[in-house]
Amino acid sequence: MNDDIILSEGQKQKIIEEWNSRPKNPPSLLELINMAFPDKKVDGRSKEGKAVKAFLADQSIKARAAQDYKHKEIKLTKDHKEFIDNNYKMMTFVEIARVIFANEKITNLNKEAKVVEAYIKEIDPSHDSSEEINVTHDQYKPPSTFSLALTKINKYIFDKWDKDKLIAKEKKNVESLLGYMNTYRFIHQINSYSENTTRELFESSFVRYTCDKNDLTQEEVDQYIVLSSEVVIASNIQHRVEHLQNLLDDAANDTDGRRIAMSLVEAINTAQNEYHQSVNRQQKLLESLKEKRSDRLKNQLKENASILNLVEMWKSEESRTKMIKLANLRKEAVAEEVQKLTSMDEIKARIMGISEDEILN
Repeated sequence: MNDDIILSEGQKQKIIEEWNSRPKNPPSLLELINMAFPDKKVDGRSKEGKAVKAFLADQSIKARAAQDYKHKEIKLTKDHKEFIDNNYKMMTFVEIARVIFANEKITNLNKEAKVVEAYIKEIDPSHDSSEEINVTHDQYKPPSTFSLALTKINKYIFDKWDKDKLIAKEKKNVESLLGYMNTYRFIHQINSYSENTTRELFESSFVRYTCDKNDLTQEEVDQYIVLSSEVVIASNIQHRVEHLQNLLDDAANDTDGRRIAMSLVEAINTAQNEYHQSVNRQQKLLESLKEKRSDRLKNQLKENASILNLVEMWKSEESRTKMIKLANLRKEAVAEEVQKLTSMDEIKARIMGISEDEILN
């Protein structure tokens, strides 16, 4: 039985048309095999691959092997360069490479990405794809005093706190926030952001989440830092989606930009999925933190209710005065009772077993 694969006329026609359409950059053998058998993941060693090889030999066509194709030289076209010129300040070189080469699998290790990176450095040697206009190289300095910590709260919280009208609990909240923002983990994380706006977003998220919680454990503080980082990640993805959407709108009006438009759609879908994943992580982490803290506070309240109430009452001047007055009244009552017990006549009567009622009656 002959198991050899025979190409159909349609498959042969596709191969010939693809070969003729690319005289300057002829397709590789693997490309032609995938074109003839799009539903199968096969290579030149397969029966399908041998059938394509045989057909190419009959046509006196010599396709490049896969290893030769991988080492082809990547050159930017005029359109590529124009796209880079217009977008390199808003997109990373990898994102640009994925769009202009219509390949979402491109990473910073691929030649396409490296060519784009090299061109950006050529036109703007000082540019760093991770930096924008509002970049700062200064180290973040956390608040060092109670007043500075309170200033941070008033900067990001709508309901302003008056320093002279703070109650004891609010003062403790400010002092705790001061400690949270001076941890190494917080300072390290915020210094990992080079943009001022990103730092402010991270800082504002952390302050809003923790400024009313003076009882957080170190583990919970670390988790709130992670939560604030997720807010930054989601925001960055939103900006990327918006920029890609604007590019897509421009490409839709350009008849020559259909291929780029398809790549932009894929990039937008990928970014939107990343955004939804980040939002889900935020919700789950926030719910977990709320639940853990609620359970911990309930347990503490049960164990220390009487002590806490006593301490809180003692802090209040009015309650403290009442407690002292009650204590003095109790002392007076005890003193009166002791005075009665010291009466010899009463003691003698009780020893003899005669009560006051018996004597009187």
